[in-house]
Amino acid sequence: MEHIQRDIESGLRDLFPGWDVARTPGPAPDFGPPAFGARLRNADAEVNLRVEFAPVASRARLRDAARLFVQRQAGGQGAVYMLAAAFISPTNQQILREAGVPFFDFAGNAWLVHDRFHIDRRGFANPSKESRPARDPFSDKASLVLRLLMSTREHMGIRQIAEEADLTAGYVSKVAQELERRGYLDRKREGIALRHATDLLQEWVYSYRKRRSTAGASYFVPARHAEELIGRLSHAQAAGSDNYVLTLHAGASLVDRYADFDTVDLYVRNLAFADAITAELGGRAVERGGNLSMRVPYYRVSAFFGKRQVGGLWVASDLQLYLDLYDYPVRGREQAEHLYNRWLQPLLEANDTL
Repeated sequence: MEHIQRDIESGLRDLFPGWDVARTPGPAPDFGPPAFGARLRNADAEVNLRVEFAPVASRARLRDAARLFVQRQAGGQGAVYMLAAAFISPTNQQILREAGVPFFDFAGNAWLVHDRFHIDRRGFANPSKESRPARDPFSDKASLVLRLLMSTREHMGIRQIAEEADLTAGYVSKVAQELERRGYLDRKREGIALRHATDLLQEWVYSYRKRRSTAGASYFVPARHAEELIGRLSHAQAAGSDNYVLTLHAGASLVDRYADFDTVDLYVRNLAFADAITAELGGRAVERGGNLSMRVPYYRVSAFFGKRQVGGLWVASDLQLYLDLYDYPVRGREQAEHLYNRWLQPLLEANDTL
């Protein structure tokens, strides 16, 4: 901890130029680690500071730290409390501002509103790359655990999850350990459930941006509009297979339509199946101007998990539709938020109360 205290002291000297910064003994609280104590002095005033260091492994951990911080601050007896971290992202900075938690990080970002200070420093980048976690909870197989836990308000047993997701119990246990490390898991005798699920979904969206479909092609099928193409597809022999799911606006239109669209997007297990669909519909591959897009998804397994039949066609789960639509450039965010408000929000916010 000594190197952290040195970094805190250095950060305070940078944050309060012209003030004398002297380290003082931190209090011994009833909960949490002891705070770093400092006394600020200049010719006109003296201010006592209490700084708490918080490893920010996830938004869930940040919210937990902020909640404890507010409790500690309430009994601060006139001291100015600040939260410190190695680096706080812009999104996490906003979470702290909204919670009323003053902060600074070792990159230079800081926020403090006080009768003697008004500090608001933003835009400093992370000076060091974050270490890669032991297991990525947003990988193809691991996301099966998230998909199951996000679909229920109940706690689930490790073996139950393993059976429903076709995974080994050992693998599920390791994913659960990583979720727990990040602060997203609630354990009880009857099993595990998510906590801070809405924050977890936003971290998933950020991670998903970096994951791309492995292969795909665009096709033109004679049809006056996308709805006619969906109708033709529903009557095609290929529609009876489970080797595809509709996604993006086409998939959402069969669940709860919100936006117009002119392209029908499918995930397929392989492009040979895509060629079979195109041949049956009398279409052809094109470089541009297509109205049918078929891709092998990054999530080769989990993109098909939770699919359902609507109007004779297989449609991706609401969760997969949300992930795909969120950053889609043509009214994708609007459609994603519509789906979220109607179907995902009740489940996820129930988990937020854990």
